[in-house]
Amino acid sequence: MIYSDKEQAYFDLIRQHITELKQFLSENPVPTEDDPLVWFTYIAHIRSIQGNSSNDQSFLATFLAKQYLMRRFNALNFDAAEKAQGAPGLDIDEVTQDGKRIIGEIKTTVPYGKHDLGSAQRDSFRKDFNKLNAADADYKFFFVTHQRTFEIVKQRYATEIPDVEVILLIDLG
Repeated sequence: MIYSDKEQAYFDLIRQHITELKQFLSENPVPTEDDPLVWFTYIAHIRSIQGNSSNDQSFLATFLAKQYLMRRFNALNFDAAEKAQGAPGLDIDEVTQDGKRIIGEIKTTVPYGKHDLGSAQRDSFRKDFNKLNAADADYKFFFVTHQRTFEIVKQRYATEIPDVEVILLIDLG
């Protein structure tokens, strides 16, 4: 697959974060003392190196959705890094070469409960459901990255998004 310049730059940034994290961990052993300041500083360094790893994960999930859509709609090609992660609006809003609109929302959420989403998760999902339901599109998708999330959405929330296909992008358990 050929990546856009923005997609390649995002992969390079993720690679850089992981390389820096590996170097930090190899040079700084896990603290052995139970000193909150030592632990806080250690974790703060790790978080600083990682940057916003949630955005990295969201980008990678968007790329997985792109791969799925490119397989399903041969003529479709879009830049997974074009829209900033966390920006308002639909996660995916594309048009095929034959003029069909494809929209999608992507969740990398791990359910809070064993058999349901947590309250804040449920609210977030319903906001995405409302965006999908309100939009006029030929194809509507709700992409998830965890098997349990997929099962919960299919079992508990599918009736809230009747015209939307729920797709499991990768089985993370």
